[in-house]
Amino acid sequence: MKIAFVCPDDLSTVIFAKSFLKRIRTYGNVEGYTISPVKMNCIDQLQGLVARHFEVAMERYVSPVADMESFFRLWRIFRRERFDIVINFTTKPNLLGALAARLAGVNKVVCAVRGLGGAFLPQKTIKGFFLQYLVKILYRLAALISDRVWFTNQGDWEYFLNHRLVSPEKIVRTTNALDINEYSFDSISDDDLRRLRGEFGYGETEPVVVMVARMIFSKGVMEFIEAADYVSRRRPEIRFLLVAPLEEGHPDAIPASFLEERSLPGNFQWVKFRKDIKNVYAMSDLAVLPSYYNEGGYPRALLEPMAFGKPVITTDLPQCRGPVEEGKNGYLVPPRDARALGEAILRVFENGEKRRAMGRYSRQLIEERFDDRRVVDKILLELGVG
Repeated sequence: MKIAFVCPDDLSTVIFAKSFLKRIRTYGNVEGYTISPVKMNCIDQLQGLVARHFEVAMERYVSPVADMESFFRLWRIFRRERFDIVINFTTKPNLLGALAARLAGVNKVVCAVRGLGGAFLPQKTIKGFFLQYLVKILYRLAALISDRVWFTNQGDWEYFLNHRLVSPEKIVRTTNALDINEYSFDSISDDDLRRLRGEFGYGETEPVVVMVARMIFSKGVMEFIEAADYVSRRRPEIRFLLVAPLEEGHPDAIPASFLEERSLPGNFQWVKFRKDIKNVYAMSDLAVLPSYYNEGGYPRALLEPMAFGKPVITTDLPQCRGPVEEGKNGYLVPPRDARALGEAILRVFENGEKRRAMGRYSRQLIEERFDDRRVVDKILLELGVG
């Protein structure tokens, strides 16, 4: 049996496919293949797990000519390789990959919805309304020809049902999840963490608050910066680290010049893409995600630091609050409220023992509710694999 995983880029391939590849490798009679653009040099992380990676260019946003080229490239690969199952992750692979797989004669096709994304945000322009209308039509078609449509966020599957984009019998629901062995302190050395602190200029005992997101306004980037300024007047020793790659082409993108030309708080630092994001989380004391974007319900920007025993703060929205138990492993704050975010951060650092207890509960929740082995086994069982 041959299973292909189609993703929008190589980092997403590692995030979404790696646990599946590990699991199916134990079956003996199943081969795993991955398909995506290669933009971040992450495919080496699949060494020994994937039978083959196919590089296919795929624009992040609508580009009719490039999208048609991606579609035909996928169709040719599917037809030639004769995969038994194709699992597509996120919007562009879902819209292109589902139809290409079905036309190529793939036996079972899955769409994995991981957040609705910018196309489903309220639109203010004719172009935006048209794009949203088009994406809905394409998603309805993709769901119609797919065998399963997999959701990790209740708000997303309710939206699809309410807008008649999917039949109820095709829906599969899970939480998001991660490899609890890979995301643990056992996988990180103390020397690496000391070197990382030195790289960022942090003292050995300086508290660090981290936010990892794409560089768009609706992720709450400005609220994070304003919260850093608010906290600096009360606890100037607390450092704020934003890890946010630039997001060119997104209608809500924050250009580099926007931050470079601003007077930023002295306790704030911005870096772009990092491959060592696990080390960054392990080095930090608190992770926040003040997002009001269409996240997938259980954002990895919360799950990953939780796996390293960190408390978390996020917005009290269905897209974000799934992993947080108020006051136990973190706090929920209103969206677009930098002061509330700042106050919640100060609350976390009021008591060191309580902060550590919240972090321990974060790790407990990851082990009990977000172990990806359960999620992978459920999806493979749905597809008759194993």
